[in-house]
Amino acid sequence: GRLLDVGAGTGTLALAALSRWPAVRVTALDGSGAMLDVAGGRAAELGEGAAARLALVTGLADRLPLEEGAVDAVVSSFVMQLVPHRGRALAEARRILRPGGVIAYVSWLRSDEPPFAPDEAFYDVLDELGIPDDLEPEEARSGDLPSIEAAAGQLRRAGFRAVVARGETLVHRYDPATYLEFLEGYGERETFATFDPATRHAVRARTREALARLPLEAFVWRVPIVVARGIRPPR
Repeated sequence: GRLLDVGAGTGTLALAALSRWPAVRVTALDGSGAMLDVAGGRAAELGEGAAARLALVTGLADRLPLEEGAVDAVVSSFVMQLVPHRGRALAEARRILRPGGVIAYVSWLRSDEPPFAPDEAFYDVLDELGIPDDLEPEEARSGDLPSIEAAAGQLRRAGFRAVVARGETLVHRYDPATYLEFLEGYGERETFATFDPATRHAVRARTREALARLPLEAFVWRVPIVVARGIRPPR
């Protein structure tokens, strides 16, 4: 009945758990209090007491502010590649799980696929306009998982048993309009936020033209992912 969503963001996974399991109590943990505020507002819209079953906690995956054995399950969606040290985050998940509790997460799998053409078109526009596309140094992170076997091995080294890991492919179809919306509203939101109105207008217009030159098949985004789970051994 007690579930922790690590790196909950605006609550998509946490809210799905509240809806799917009417008796579950969910703790949504994220490093951003602003994101958690959005999650809390969304929970209130679910009705039927969902918000009362949701706890919002600001914290980091490798320093979980929960007691040992506090939850029955830990879940995480596309966060384990962002933590500076994935092994520490997994060890923390084991610590706060009750004996017999389950961890399950999904993350990106390292790939040799060529760059996504719409992304490259956007970066070309920035180059043409003389705008740097790496405005701040990237935060330390463990990165995409190198293999399915690595995902399983890391869980075992963190003390989990009955480990299962599998690979899948995530597919999403964009088009020029929806991809530009994605870039401005999410993927490159911080970059767009630095632009003055004239620059924003120029980047938007030039990107729209560049994306329109690409074939629709170029907007099919395919990326390998890994789904992994394990159990904290019973005492």
